[in-house]
Amino acid sequence: MSNPPPLALDVDLQDGVVPISRAASSLAALIKRAKERQRPIIVTQKGYPTGVLLSVDVFMRLRALAQGSADTLPPEEELTEVVP
Repeated sequence: MSNPPPLALDVDLQDGVVPISRAASSLAALIKRAKERQRPIIVTQKGYPTGVLLSVDVFMRLRALAQGSADTLPPEEELTEVVP
């Protein structure tokens, strides 16, 4: 199994920060962009950062890093439990 590419956690300040009103009206496109670019998108509310959109891949890799096992990703079965 090959190692995943390094995490790109830097934010594109030109295209990676969006107000919550725009995020709400174009959520599908923003999720697609986060997945394609493998970079987070910061969501702001009243000019302050309040949330982050990540691809599932980046989220799972961050979670693995936080759990202290950067080389071992959690099983894919964990992705099947989705809470609405």
